[in-house]
Amino acid sequence: MKVLLYVSVIIFAISCSNKFADEAIRLKEETFKLHDEIMPVSMELEDYREKVMAKAETMDTTAKQQALAISKALDQAYNDMEIWMPKLGDAADMKDSQEKVDALVELKADGDKIKQKTLDAKNKAEDFLK
Repeated sequence: MKVLLYVSVIIFAISCSNKFADEAIRLKEETFKLHDEIMPVSMELEDYREKVMAKAETMDTTAKQQALAISKALDQAYNDMEIWMPKLGDAADMKDSQEKVDALVELKADGDKIKQKTLDAKNKAEDFLK
């Protein structure tokens, strides 16, 4: 009877471990794919900021205020990415567990927000520069 109980506990532990490992792998792949989508755009944000501010130099006060708001959005998107990336690396290095899965779920959600913020800031800068 005890042997059956031990075997059941071991099988349960292994199945939970495999479930976390599989989920962690899936989430890690999705989150790193998200990183790979955002990173090239993020690397362009400083260039957009410089162009927006240079164009604003020749414009009226209203346009300068708009350029400043766009510049802040570009900086914020870039900074959010810089803060997010080390957290992603830390989560990827965790042992497969519920903690890793939870961290990756949160990072994926944060990454989705950063992606949207980055694309929105880029689009505003492009519109301003037209």
